Amino acid sequence: MSAPPILITLVCLTATGCVAFSANEPPPPRAELPPPEGKKLAELVGAAFKTAKLSGTAEVSPVHPAHDGQWGDWMFCIKSNNSDQSPKYAVLIGDNAILEVRSFVLIDGCDKETYHPIEIADQQGDLNGSHAGAPPSRHRHQTRAP
Repeated sequence: MSAPPILITLVCLTATGCVAFSANEPPPPRAELPPPEGKKLAELVGAAFKTAKLSGTAEVSPVHPAHDGQWGDWMFCIKSNNSDQSPKYAVLIGDNAILEVRSFVLIDGCDKETYHPIEIADQQGDLNGSHAGAPPSRHRHQTRAP
């Protein structure tokens, strides 16, 4: 008595399917970097503030872990101090780099965050564009006599 070929095929597919499920263990947890703080956070806020094309002084929410539905490891929200109606942006961080700056959505919670001012770094890494110890530059306009 022999089994029909279709039954043998189904048994083989079922057996290999079960083996595949047991062999697929979840990947090892990713080594999570600590949240950005201090100078690194100031650099990220400055870059995000510029990307969002906000004016005024930057205000930032506390940094917290990203939700499962978000990119990256960490996130924070930014806004300008110009008014309470200033648009708020979510900043998603992964590997200490900005992955996305976008208008916030409900999952981000930017509308419920508390914000505080932060001194952002300029291109040279100085805070708020001040060059410590350097006097302000004064440009003189010189004209030539004809």
